[in-house]
Amino acid sequence: MKVMKLKSCFLLIGLLLVCNVYAQELCRADFLPKASAAFDLLTQKYSEERIIKEIRAKNVRWVTNLMSASAVFYKATHEKRYLDMSEQVFGNVIREWKKNEKLMHGKDDFFALQNLALAYEILQDNDRLPMGADEVMIRFADLHFDPDFVIDNNQGQERALGFVRMCNLFPDAPGVSHWREYIDKMWHFWYRNKDVDETATLYASIHLNDLINIAVESDKVALLKTPEIRRWFERYRDQQAPSGYMPEYGDDYFFAYNNWILVFEKMARLTGDASFRKAAWKLFTIGYPNLDIKYFKPGWNLRQACDWAALAEVALLPTFFEKSDSPVRTSLVTTRTNRRGKTDIPDQLLLRASSEAGTPFIMSDLYASGTHQHPNLRGTINYFEVDDNPLFHGVQRHATDVRHGNTVVLMKESGNGFPFDEKGSRLLTNVWFTDCVDFSQSTEISGDAAMRGMRKMTFRFQGEPGEEIYIKNVRLIGKVGNRLLHDCSTLENWSKNVTLVDLGKEGKAVKVVLPDKNVCFVNLDVAADFSLNDYRYIGCDWKHMAKSGAKKSVLDFMIRAYNKVSLPGEEYIHEKVGTLFNPNTVREAMAETREGDSYGRIVLDDQCVDGSVLQRNMVLTKEGVLVIQDHLLPGAGTEGYTAGSLWQLYSLDKSGKNWFNSTGENKKWKDRSGKDIETNQLLVYFEEQKERHFGAQQQEYTVKPVTTFAKQKVIPGSAVTFVTIIVPHTALWKAEDIVKAISAQTDATHQSNVWITLANKNNLKIEITKEGNWKVERNE
Repeated sequence: MKVMKLKSCFLLIGLLLVCNVYAQELCRADFLPKASAAFDLLTQKYSEERIIKEIRAKNVRWVTNLMSASAVFYKATHEKRYLDMSEQVFGNVIREWKKNEKLMHGKDDFFALQNLALAYEILQDNDRLPMGADEVMIRFADLHFDPDFVIDNNQGQERALGFVRMCNLFPDAPGVSHWREYIDKMWHFWYRNKDVDETATLYASIHLNDLINIAVESDKVALLKTPEIRRWFERYRDQQAPSGYMPEYGDDYFFAYNNWILVFEKMARLTGDASFRKAAWKLFTIGYPNLDIKYFKPGWNLRQACDWAALAEVALLPTFFEKSDSPVRTSLVTTRTNRRGKTDIPDQLLLRASSEAGTPFIMSDLYASGTHQHPNLRGTINYFEVDDNPLFHGVQRHATDVRHGNTVVLMKESGNGFPFDEKGSRLLTNVWFTDCVDFSQSTEISGDAAMRGMRKMTFRFQGEPGEEIYIKNVRLIGKVGNRLLHDCSTLENWSKNVTLVDLGKEGKAVKVVLPDKNVCFVNLDVAADFSLNDYRYIGCDWKHMAKSGAKKSVLDFMIRAYNKVSLPGEEYIHEKVGTLFNPNTVREAMAETREGDSYGRIVLDDQCVDGSVLQRNMVLTKEGVLVIQDHLLPGAGTEGYTAGSLWQLYSLDKSGKNWFNSTGENKKWKDRSGKDIETNQLLVYFEEQKERHFGAQQQEYTVKPVTTFAKQKVIPGSAVTFVTIIVPHTALWKAEDIVKAISAQTDATHQSNVWITLANKNNLKIEITKEGNWKVERNE
């Protein structure tokens, strides 16, 4: 029986992977059976006993999500078993929470209220509510109500949507006037700018969906039908890659999927523009054959199961009748408004000749600010695809160092590895390090633009239970030297979860022992006002020890400094230890397409070091060859520094003096028909220059990429030009043959010429000048 059941599961998975690719809009028959079947597989081990265990384990977020997801599936399919599941989960939640209010609080429970209220509404419509539910609902809302939590990110919008639904369900609740006041405050905070200061793809889909729901459920739909809001929606549509994927940027995961499909379908109905429906179709049809097994694996996975409810919600949307279809733009620089109201800020640089599937495409994150920001990666190439294959994506989740990007770095080199000093790895135990946060992006505290105030610090750890961390010499660091904030010789002003130890010759230190694998926060109540002209960084000395005594141990350690003037979304500055900062700003950005080829230019001031300037010129040919010319002018104080052009690879297959070839990820990406995409390898070729050195370094972070580089010493005020050529190819076009087919030359005026003979024997010549003139010539 078990074998037959297993065979049935895999047969169902196989059927799920079949996808209609002929129409360019989604129909219920395309997605709803697949979504409900996946939900069934992922909740196969559902039982009332299991639900009670989840409730008692304080899994508030996903238990409430399950009750709403199953209720939505009932509305979409009219299958009674989904309503029964929702009723059973909801009923047990009410009973357990009545007995123990502490169970109402859990990790990420800001997601819970809107799901709880949605489940209540659907159960109420079907006469399935248990006795006493109203009292518990109102109590839960009151316990999670924070009138001062005003922010334009997913945490704020999820809360606001929850209270919108509570106001509609319980208009006579004692706290309803305060709830409404909070909702209005939240709406005004984002609507005054008609933009949201969120810089991560998946999180953006959450807040967009929430805001649309808030508008629909609070009679504000007309406010979303303005030219400004339409342009905001179009910005996200234009970010979609030609394949249909939504490239990630900021602190995000690749493969934001179901929620974006739902958001695009809702945008189509708000705007009457069918191009949003095409965007939803493109994402569904390219994404479905490429979904990981975790989206279908039989058993018990609440996170993935609940994700499918977004498609059930699509099935409940009104029928779309409009025929207008605005074109997706080709190469461009999108713009945005930040939460302070500044407009026309460069957001993403996009290069593509068209939006049709298979078209080469790159994205470069220019904004890199706001919630989930990666400011040190501003101007890097964070996404690259050819033939619908995402050849570069997703190595930057929780990786915030400038050296994690495809960019040019300017840094002091130790001689123990490049770009990362192997003796400086924060994995090493029993080694003292100095780390800090760059406080220059904090909030001003007076009319003097250089004045800053820090009111307290938090040290955030996550690692193995029993890991020991030692901290000493908490201080300000800057041009005038150091200013001690706490010498760590006493426990005064520290939170209670630390002890004081004497390390002999190493002196006294504050000791932290991680109790479990969860995030551990240690607080230090120290405050200081200072000028950035004197001090720019806030940091400490620290080391860690593994319980096992290992020489290396994985520890996620982040230093957080809180602003004295706390504005919404600007409460603190934080950074992971070991980070190389990049304080750059965008001076200029432009993009254009001519005859199937695209060009982009970015000028970045203060690249890695104040006063240094990087001009990046990029040409993306219609064949998918990417040529990057980086013109770096090192600023004052860079004597002895090394500049390096970096490109990250998922793996390293073959290499030569100045070239490196990757066979890509372990995952094989498929086209819409489910066939493996053949263009799955990537060759990186660096132009040779006198005094230039080349190499590759295996990394230890995230997906453990290989960083390839060309580097050389610099002289302040003396420009250097790097030329990097990226060639996607199939296994049939051998790396060694590609290298022989490439030549590159940059002259004294910094004009670069690149010649390459393609696999079909056609010849390309790409010319780029420092001033931004460019052309592509072909000889067939």
